[in-house]
Amino acid sequence: MYETYLKLSANELHNRLTERKLHPAEIERIKAEVADLKESLRVSRITKTQRKAEWDKVLQPLRYEINNARVGMRYGGEKSPQDERKLAFSEYIRIMEKLVAMLDAPYKALDHTPIQIARDKGLPNDGEHWTDWIPARVKDKVSLLFDAVPVVPRGKRKTPFQRTMLPHQHETAKVRLLTKTRKEMESLERKAGIQPTDARTAKLAQMRRAIKIIDTLDKNEAVPATWTKLSMGEG
Repeated sequence: MYETYLKLSANELHNRLTERKLHPAEIERIKAEVADLKESLRVSRITKTQRKAEWDKVLQPLRYEINNARVGMRYGGEKSPQDERKLAFSEYIRIMEKLVAMLDAPYKALDHTPIQIARDKGLPNDGEHWTDWIPARVKDKVSLLFDAVPVVPRGKRKTPFQRTMLPHQHETAKVRLLTKTRKEMESLERKAGIQPTDARTAKLAQMRRAIKIIDTLDKNEAVPATWTKLSMGEG
């Protein structure tokens, strides 16, 4: 109804409606409705952009690993154990491509984030990494296939389902997590300074360990959304 009005600035819209000699109350009503519609569309665009970024965090490393696996299946030449290698890699690729196909519809719709869907499905780690979407029994089956591939001289055994991400994704996620964790820690330090408790002291120690772990993550290692999801030992 207001498609042509959406492209106009506030002043342009006012002038257009005034030219139509509408009642002032009607002009104000239309201006308010157009403003509400513009805001709704703006929020929708932002939401879809954010959701796409969340899906890219899952799908880009998955597609990258599929390409790596295709190269790995061809690696080694005639002297490598082709039958075992082909079986392991082909099954690994099939599983990953099946996941891409399964996630294609929700990725294109952008009605939900992968985390929202993962929580509904009860997936581990809120489905942050594509490997969280693969059942453990399937991972075990594929891992056994790779274990059966003889390693050629100076060769390296492929480890499937590693929790890795693209370097540029890693850097962005790492900076975001460090910033978020330090901000949370500073807030907790202020509270502990006013009213220290054993619980706050213990949590601060955990957060300091978490920051050390974040700082030492490999350049392509998956970065969790929150510090609490990091595996931390004592010390």
